[in-house]
Amino acid sequence: MKNKVSSVALVFNDKNELALQLRAASDNSYPLHWDFSAAGGIEPDEDQKTAATRELKEELGITAEIEFVGEELYEDEKCTDKLYIYKTRHNGPFKPDPKEVEDIRFFKLDDIQKMLDSGEKFHPEFPFVWNREVISQALE
Repeated sequence: MKNKVSSVALVFNDKNELALQLRAASDNSYPLHWDFSAAGGIEPDEDQKTAATRELKEELGITAEIEFVGEELYEDEKCTDKLYIYKTRHNGPFKPDPKEVEDIRFFKLDDIQKMLDSGEKFHPEFPFVWNREVISQALE
């Protein structure tokens, strides 16, 4: 089993909608699955906050002040991933990296729940964090 450490950035707009990215079709893991606004592994020479800020720039083409939300430990048969979760406010526009991001859109939280309930494809870490109510609490 692989051990990972990752940073996650949740991007909310002024309507309290969450930006979700659709992973690129060419992605080597979970292509065309909805995922956090931006996320990725933490490099050996960086801290969690720097990693989240870097992922926002690399994946979405934005810079933004971020705020720490919390930590979660995700485990499945493939890996254990310690997630450091941050949030920010940004209304777009985004300049997504087409090698990583197929699409990026804002969704109402109720609509995300409907997508999850209907079996829409998500990266497995997203529903885990969602079900632990981290995302809804990030808005409080």
